[in-house]
Amino acid sequence: MRDLILAVDLSGSMATKDFKNASGQTVDRLTAVKEVLDSFLAKRQGDRVALIFFGSAPFVQVPFTEDLKVCRQLLDEAQVSMAGPQTAFGDAIGLAINLFDRSEVKERVLIALTDGNDTASQVPPLKAAQIAKDKGITIHTVAVGDPRAVGEDALDEDTLKQVASTTGGLYAHAADTQQLNEI
Repeated sequence: MRDLILAVDLSGSMATKDFKNASGQTVDRLTAVKEVLDSFLAKRQGDRVALIFFGSAPFVQVPFTEDLKVCRQLLDEAQVSMAGPQTAFGDAIGLAINLFDRSEVKERVLIALTDGNDTASQVPPLKAAQIAKDKGITIHTVAVGDPRAVGEDALDEDTLKQVASTTGGLYAHAADTQQLNEI
């Protein structure tokens, strides 16, 4: 058994329509994340899962549970900007660390689905990743968005790759379902 936290970016940039889903339709980033996570959660067995949403600030939407139906339902109800318009990726990692502090399970994994463009954190993502590493937490990062986007909609792949590598995690693009299934 492992404890798994899914941290989902709900910032304003997640409304950007630059993602082709499995059906070939162009959808917004949050819709893509919902589709990816719904199939991911449908395959989970034996994991306890928690759900963190973040925008300008992070919050725990679902504490650790084995009831994945609840996770899937609350994820489906998530809306862009319901946690504020900015992105506090580093702070979301910090909240996950605090949630894991109450976990007795040896294998603790955070999967962060974001464009990685941190615009609001008190703690920078790389510093938060170092703290996670020191506490034995693995962070897998999943990039959502078009690498060619600019400005507020930009995809910060460098930060996402560094956060994952710091903790021994994997970096994947949400379009790569094969990579996601390896997590």
